[in-house]
Amino acid sequence: MDQKQLKPKSFGEILDTSFSISKKHFPSLFLMLLFLIGPIYIVDYLFMIVSGIDLFRETSGGGFGEQLMNNLDTAGNVQASVADNLGLGMEMVYLALNTILNLVLYTMAQAAVIIAAGKVIKGESWTKKTAVKGAFSRFWPLIGSSLLLGVIVFGVFLIIFIVIGFGGIGLTLAAGDGAGLFPIILLALGSIALLAFFGTRLSMFFGSVVYKKTAPGFTESWKLTKGRFWATLGVFVVSGIIIFLLTSIFDAVSIILLGGSVAGKLLTDLSSLLGTLFLMVGYTVLLYDLKTRNEGEDLKDMIASYKNS
Repeated sequence: MDQKQLKPKSFGEILDTSFSISKKHFPSLFLMLLFLIGPIYIVDYLFMIVSGIDLFRETSGGGFGEQLMNNLDTAGNVQASVADNLGLGMEMVYLALNTILNLVLYTMAQAAVIIAAGKVIKGESWTKKTAVKGAFSRFWPLIGSSLLLGVIVFGVFLIIFIVIGFGGIGLTLAAGDGAGLFPIILLALGSIALLAFFGTRLSMFFGSVVYKKTAPGFTESWKLTKGRFWATLGVFVVSGIIIFLLTSIFDAVSIILLGGSVAGKLLTDLSSLLGTLFLMVGYTVLLYDLKTRNEGEDLKDMIASYKNS
């Protein structure tokens, strides 16, 4: 067991460990993600082809500038084109199937990466089969917890929308000529700060459900992030920026070279897969760091290792 990995880490060490694990175990983690998430992509490609989207970019006359503008136009309108060409019935089938697959397969894929990365952190061996099996052993608690959080988030956004919308109208009518704009901005910023706070404090619910016989894991997440709010938020922000830059490069290349074609969608999906891999590995490293600080996870593992020796 690698006790060094289970010691509390600084902000930089968390990111460094995330990169190290992602790089060292990239082939296995990537193939496992591709196996689980691949059916979602295949369904997307099939519906794109059925709707008449080209496999590769459309070729048209003119120079590079005209080709580029054509690619930008097709990439921006690809979803609208799919919806228009499929018809209402097929579009509803696509949306329902896509929603179900995303909920089930993305959830299981994320859980499998967390299990695999956790094994690496603890210095234990793992295989793609055991990681996937472990994820599906927590299927209903993970799906139920994710759905519950989704309902809560939707409700919060709905309340914020109503408060800002009606509150803004009331302030504008009362103050007149934009004088109520400043309070609306303050209300919006306050809502964002509130969402960031609760989102960060509840962010470890998923890992808690993966590793513990608990659901929905909100209480456990609240305990884990106690006293580590800014560090946790910072890791998410920096990781998000890194992933955004990475996927933006892939997306830009896809749009410029392939437009809104099926091949272009394939390239952007690969970038999304890379982003998911790094994000979930980083999430796991952060989770174990919080567990070490708040639950003495390293001490528990050392005791268990001693007893089993």
